[in-house]
Amino acid sequence: MADVRGTAGSQGHGSHQPYTLTDWEEEAFATFGEGQAPGPCPECGRTGFYGPRVADPERRYRQCRFCGFTQDVGQPPTQYRPTAHSCGEWPQCARASYIWWVPPGLGSYRCPFCGEDVKVSEALVARPVDDPDHPWWRVPQRRKRFYYLRFWENWEYTKGRVHL
Repeated sequence: MADVRGTAGSQGHGSHQPYTLTDWEEEAFATFGEGQAPGPCPECGRTGFYGPRVADPERRYRQCRFCGFTQDVGQPPTQYRPTAHSCGEWPQCARASYIWWVPPGLGSYRCPFCGEDVKVSEALVARPVDDPDHPWWRVPQRRKRFYYLRFWENWEYTKGRVHL
């Protein structure tokens, strides 16, 4: 069986170049427009969890849902924190609790599944990159975009929400 582990923590936030709108547009077009294989996370090296994202009409950023590396266009990288609410509505994704990544300093958020107020301090979980037994380590690496599209389609909550 092939090794599916990335190079966790190999670069560190301090080594990243500025992330420009042009960088974001090129990443987004390559991944979603041309269907190229997703690149690795600049922080942990994993593929299949990292990619360019849009949060609202104004916010363009890149994020890794394996290690929490997040960088908005024009901003330095930020380490988001992993949370999982304990409500009965919280989904599983690839045999583990779905992770809701939150920015540093956020104290609470509304659960998108049950509507309850979630205290971040009570919902923190280990980042998959820090837990060698986390099921997401088994997601194969260095595959084509089509593979990851099919992989994420197989999970109820992520259907239509590819986590590249």
